[in-house]
Amino acid sequence: MPPHADPFDRLAELSTIEITSRPAALAAWTAVVAGAKRAWPTIKLDETELAMFVATRIEGPDLAAALAAAPAGDLAIAAACAAQEPTAHAAFDAVLTEVDAAGASTRAPKDLVDEVKQLLRVQLLVPRDGKPPGIAGYKGKGPLRGWVRITATRELIRHLKKQKRELPIERSLEDALGTASDPMLSQLKGEYRAEFATALREAITLLSAEDRTLLRQSVVEELSIDAIGAAFGVHRATAARWLQRARAALVTGTRNVLAQRLSMPVDQIDSVIRLVQSRLDASMVRYLREDS
Repeated sequence: MPPHADPFDRLAELSTIEITSRPAALAAWTAVVAGAKRAWPTIKLDETELAMFVATRIEGPDLAAALAAAPAGDLAIAAACAAQEPTAHAAFDAVLTEVDAAGASTRAPKDLVDEVKQLLRVQLLVPRDGKPPGIAGYKGKGPLRGWVRITATRELIRHLKKQKRELPIERSLEDALGTASDPMLSQLKGEYRAEFATALREAITLLSAEDRTLLRQSVVEELSIDAIGAAFGVHRATAARWLQRARAALVTGTRNVLAQRLSMPVDQIDSVIRLVQSRLDASMVRYLREDS
């Protein structure tokens, strides 16, 4: 029996491509395996797994020609990663350098690039909910590195857009909530300040326990993002996004409660908050401390 006959037979069985010459097709398969081993010498290659993976990802009028055109190295590492081969997972870090390239093109900060790189390790390499890992979605239509770079670019852009939406509360609420203003409201500062304080206190109680803890650590205890991340056991970029989420939830909650108390449309509440914004930090410290 020729070498690789069993994997080749599995390939021929699963593929719908015509075999016009079995010797030529078998020689082409042998070349695919050899190319895969040259490309990734540290990966423990299961030729049957590779054959099954390749069979559904090649096209052409003839199996020999289709195999000759296949990106052997890319399909090999993808197949081994999909099969949960540890040596392939280790080698995949070389492909994940494309996340750095995507970060440079999108001008993403390093901590976000690192976070997306870890996210893609999970998305692409780990099966979830009975579904295969994301790397199984690679069809071999182009270079694997290009496929990973596109995936990383999409993730980075999504996170960057999300960060822009979740502006930190330390910034002027004029920026965070809008620039609407009404000079006639200035004479009502005292009244609105009391209403705002009540709304802020209520909005804090409506936050999740995690969000209150994040805000307390940042505003009251004055912990750095690194310290907050260490406290929660997560990367600093994750801690920063969680904190932004908590701040955004507090701003939204305060606006909604204040709108109810004053019987005003939410969009008009921006003017009220703008008037009393100078008291925000001190009020947050006091109420978060009381809530602890």
